[in-house]
Amino acid sequence: MSELLNRRLALLGERANLSLLEQCLHGIERECLRVTSEGRLAQTPHPEALGSALTNEKITTDYSESLLEFITPALPDPADTLAS
Repeated sequence: MSELLNRRLALLGERANLSLLEQCLHGIERECLRVTSEGRLAQTPHPEALGSALTNEKITTDYSESLLEFITPALPDPADTLAS
């Protein structure tokens, strides 16, 4: 690891700073590309079955119609994030 990263991790590990870690929110973002059965980038519109790409809070197209982004809410407990 880089020296800067090591110093920052050491700072977080100090007793005075441990409470900062308890304030973290945990979320998951997963991106993937839609492809055709031939393995080419899909040029078709966002699938209607997934809802609107502009209004679905958990599934969006990000910056490309072919790029699907799945998002969980940011929650304090990692177990709750995984359950969502």
